[in-house]
Amino acid sequence: MNKIIVESCEKVKNGYKVILKNSRLYPDGKGGQLGDRGTIDDKNILSVEKDYVLVDGEIHLGENDVHIDYDRRKDIEVQHTAQHLFSAIAYNNYALNTVGFRMSEGYSTVDLDSKELTEVTIKNIEEMVNNTIKNSVPVKISVVTKEETAELEGLRKTVSEKVTGDVRIVKIGNIDTNACGGFHVKNTCEMQLFKILSWEKIKGNYTRFFYVAGERALEDYYNKNKLVSELCQTLSCRDNEIVTMLDKIITDKKSIELELRSVTQKYSELLAKKLMDNSEELKGKKLIFYPENSHVSNFLPRFVDVSEYILIFGEAGQFTIASEKIDCKEFFNFLKSIGEIKGGGNEVRVNFKGEFSKELIFQHLEEYLSKL
Repeated sequence: MNKIIVESCEKVKNGYKVILKNSRLYPDGKGGQLGDRGTIDDKNILSVEKDYVLVDGEIHLGENDVHIDYDRRKDIEVQHTAQHLFSAIAYNNYALNTVGFRMSEGYSTVDLDSKELTEVTIKNIEEMVNNTIKNSVPVKISVVTKEETAELEGLRKTVSEKVTGDVRIVKIGNIDTNACGGFHVKNTCEMQLFKILSWEKIKGNYTRFFYVAGERALEDYYNKNKLVSELCQTLSCRDNEIVTMLDKIITDKKSIELELRSVTQKYSELLAKKLMDNSEELKGKKLIFYPENSHVSNFLPRFVDVSEYILIFGEAGQFTIASEKIDCKEFFNFLKSIGEIKGGGNEVRVNFKGEFSKELIFQHLEEYLSKL
């Protein structure tokens, strides 16, 4: 537990904006890294900005206790050092430059300046990162002047001209030397494991890699192993048979869907005949109402003679009207003029949504027919 001086505390929309004197909290987004979390006077730190800290409660001015979440810092150290190692190996072995880095709560991303990377190359980079982790390579931090950086051997990236004053250098054995102000482990073995989750081509002819390291990688392995076990149990197969079983299920599903469509179509044809034989009459027009939105009802316009009948089907405020006896689009506009309704279509078929019952639709249809 440390002490910190609170100079001001102001209520804002999403919490309390606190200005600290000589804050040592690491800000969010600096160098692509996550910021510190913890508490100030038992109030949770929501974010650490460049000039202030956002917390979830009011804090009194003056001296307060501050507790930093060092477990979170350790995780950030692991993810950040993993990025240095990944970028260095990609650069040293394949001349690939890192053009972007972002860390989030669940995973981190690195953008490399190529979109022509093969799966073999990517696997090789991942293996080299993990071999370096296993070899327990020391990670050393030093501070040099801006002028001294020009004399450093193996500096992967030139220090920006915007940087003034002393420069913090992170050196991973003989593998990487890079300027960085973020958190890093003291030895690569602390990273435990590095895993590329996926990659994708992005704008600018770059490839974006999604990765996890350390406890995140172990947790990812645990969750995926659990998922594989559940799939094996559900599918009654071994883990190396899952894809084959899923392919079979998808193939069977498509076959069943085709068969169901054929049966539904045949049933709709029989149903249409029955509905036409038992149609109602409204203002001299033959009217059919089928109270369902289903695969069956969607086939009805194929088999009901819409040149002779007005067909309406639907439920729960969603309806379809199909007919050549009236202008369906004109009737839809008539409904819009008297109530709140959404939808669209053409002269022979319209789909619409509205708070209408069968009785109310019939009432409005009768009013519409009376005006013809």
